[in-house]
Amino acid sequence: MSLPAFPELKTERLILRELAHADASAMAAMHRDHDAMRHWGAAPLDTEATAHDFIARCRAGWQYGPPVFRWALESRSGGTMLGTCGLFNWDPRWHRCTLGYELARSAWQQGYMREALVAVLGWAFQTQGIHRVDALIHPDNAASLRLAQYLGFRIEGRLREAAFWDNRFHDMALLGLLASELRVFPN
Repeated sequence: MSLPAFPELKTERLILRELAHADASAMAAMHRDHDAMRHWGAAPLDTEATAHDFIARCRAGWQYGPPVFRWALESRSGGTMLGTCGLFNWDPRWHRCTLGYELARSAWQQGYMREALVAVLGWAFQTQGIHRVDALIHPDNAASLRLAQYLGFRIEGRLREAAFWDNRFHDMALLGLLASELRVFPN
């Protein structure tokens, strides 16, 4: 039995394609900027070995389940990988999943992640029967919180010491988005 193709999504400036082992070097370089990745939620993937491991787990999740969809954000103009975004913790019985994303500092403040997330969320809501998407965002990550709220996510609470990285516990803001609340849909 062959699997369907990984869903490739296209936007005006981006191609969202399956994260591949060829992206390990770019991912490690992005994660070596520890200050930019301080809210990543785990130890940075700052070596090619750790990036390959993450990519392998994402690809295995897509192929063998539970579903993990992790897209590389590739610039249409230069083929450069700018970051990744993905849906995981997929629960088809409850029609929900969780969103995660990260972007290289060089691509900040240019609307790339907004563009990518509009495509990914539209795909999930319109074609996958998803009703709700959760996001866990560090309360100090103001840019990520602004982006999520722009898309229609609502802050639903604060999970006290719910995450652990850098040898300490972190509170996380819990945000939720229902299919009817996505503010911007892809064309």
